[in-house]
Amino acid sequence: MFGKRYDIFISYSRADSDRVIPLRDELRRLGYRVFFDEQSIDPMSPWKERLRQAIRGSRSMVLCWTEPARASEFVNFEYMQADALHKPICPWLLEKVPLPPMLEAQAIANPSAVEVAARLKPILGWPLGRRRKAWLAAAVVVIALLGVATWRMIHPPPPPPWDFQGEVTERVSGMPIEGVEVDVMKGNDVQTYAVTDARGRFDLNVPQPIPEAIDLRFRKNGYEADRKFVSTDTPQPFPGILDKLP
Repeated sequence: MFGKRYDIFISYSRADSDRVIPLRDELRRLGYRVFFDEQSIDPMSPWKERLRQAIRGSRSMVLCWTEPARASEFVNFEYMQADALHKPICPWLLEKVPLPPMLEAQAIANPSAVEVAARLKPILGWPLGRRRKAWLAAAVVVIALLGVATWRMIHPPPPPPWDFQGEVTERVSGMPIEGVEVDVMKGNDVQTYAVTDARGRFDLNVPQPIPEAIDLRFRKNGYEADRKFVSTDTPQPFPGILDKLP
């Protein structure tokens, strides 16, 4: 489809030019690329090959049918070539002249070029220019998606952090302690921290891979600070117990 140069090849007899040109102009106004041969063909020139290439480079053919068209060697060659290349052929019946049997069912009998163009529009679909823009947009989307997929394969996202929960209580009373700062330590540095809620609970996470143990520090004014290593195999919520200062 990208090799096509025209949406429509108009096949007609030059004796009917005045009646056909309005259709050509209307189709072009609608955005279609139209092949319309206005040159006289020298019988000695390789006209068959030139026409064959133009028909091959077109998506479809409009056959403007009249008595002069039926008698034209060029017109007969053109629609036979289009049929051999399996091109859609839309006959425009300008005169009550019998069509070749293979084309009778598709004939449009309407003298108005504007109305015929409107009838042809659903058959022809989008013009090549619009199709190419749509193909280009789709190709850009596909390339972008492939680029993202490739980048993600080369740079996979890090695994999500490991979440864990705990609770802090007072040793003697066993009551939950609110407002305890719970630090996840790495040496003497705080990696992340949380503060206990009214139920003495906290939620924290550490980057993957999951360590064998977590270094936790608990502290709050009025309580003796505590620091402990908690095995990640310990059932959650992880317990923290603080002694109240006298």
